[in-house]
Amino acid sequence: MKINVKISPRLQWVLSYLKKAKAKMPTLMMPTQIRSFKPTRKRIMRVFGNVYFETRIIVVATHTQQTYTNKRGRTVIKKIVAISRNEILDTLAHELAHMKYPEHDYEHEEYTRTIFKTFGLTEKCPTCKGTGRVAMESKP
Repeated sequence: MKINVKISPRLQWVLSYLKKAKAKMPTLMMPTQIRSFKPTRKRIMRVFGNVYFETRIIVVATHTQQTYTNKRGRTVIKKIVAISRNEILDTLAHELAHMKYPEHDYEHEEYTRTIFKTFGLTEKCPTCKGTGRVAMESKP
């Protein structure tokens, strides 16, 4: 299946997950472009993703900021840390759901979970030490 989406080099690995989602959900609206975003140390950013509806561009953060409160009570950026692939995919599913449901409501949350489940991610079960597999859940 060919998907006509321009993807930034840092997020090329996302293409296989988009193909899976499009194969299982043919009505899924695909973006025209997926761009990566890395915050700087100069300004505190609390955004993991954004979608531009007119141009159908999705921007996904690949890194986040670790902050701490100094002696004066100000929040200061300690360092820039990479976000795990599962969290990036969760953000991508969230932003893809915004293309169909712009508001944060029940339908949007359910559609996000549906898209995330089509990615086919699994994680090791913490109770059985990795002998069994448990399906991952999307965080609302």
